[in-house]
Amino acid sequence: MMILAALNILDVKEAWWLYAVGAFVTLFIISGSLFFAHHANKRSKELNMPQENIKKTIISSISFSILPSIGIFIGVITMSGFLGIALPWIRLSVLGALHYELMAADLAVEGVNATNITVENFVTIAFTMTIAIIWGSLFTLFFFKKYQSKVVDKSTKKEGRSFGPLLFQSVFIGLISAYFGDAFSRIFGYNTREIVDGAYTDDVITSTTVVPLIVFVVSFLTMMLLDYLVQKKNIKWLENFQLSFAMVIGMTSAVLLGMGGIY
Repeated sequence: MMILAALNILDVKEAWWLYAVGAFVTLFIISGSLFFAHHANKRSKELNMPQENIKKTIISSISFSILPSIGIFIGVITMSGFLGIALPWIRLSVLGALHYELMAADLAVEGVNATNITVENFVTIAFTMTIAIIWGSLFTLFFFKKYQSKVVDKSTKKEGRSFGPLLFQSVFIGLISAYFGDAFSRIFGYNTREIVDGAYTDDVITSTTVVPLIVFVVSFLTMMLLDYLVQKKNIKWLENFQLSFAMVIGMTSAVLLGMGGIY
């Protein structure tokens, strides 16, 4: 603790070794992607797959990777003012999603009772954003094969009744409902602690906002419109861009509302 106290928060947030970790992680991911792409291409030739299908798959995969990265990049910029560039870069380059990482960082900030964070606070936030995400990977590494054989394969069998599609659709609808419920509830009020001189106090302030609900509705309507264009107007190239466009338009609506003084 004495060593942490002696460090400057800027020296930690912008430390060279954090950037070195970020560069290593990025190169590792790119190397892994190229490795699997090479072997997938080699295997496709062994199976005599049509070149047109291979080309279509490659283009689809690239577009589906690049466009969601726009939202991730916005997230890195958003978090960089508070956590520096290196930590959000490392986290959002691997596993997780922007809304999860923002939620984890927000919970950690609430716990440390400060907005002008110290080195100890930064370590707490980094711990929250990293340890909380590793369990899914560890579960997949050690237990997913058994889980797949006992649950996934049985739930997706074609003969007889299959509850697989219903199961996955229910999980997705439940996830969306949770975010909608949170956005809707903020119309009636949500509690935040008062900030004085850059630090939280024990006083609780009740505020209201319609911004999360508006952003949710805008994103939802955007997704509906894009799905209509894909399904009814046969604009198939939009199929791989629907989620990314909905994310970016939703974020843009939030920014425009903020510029208009609506928070």
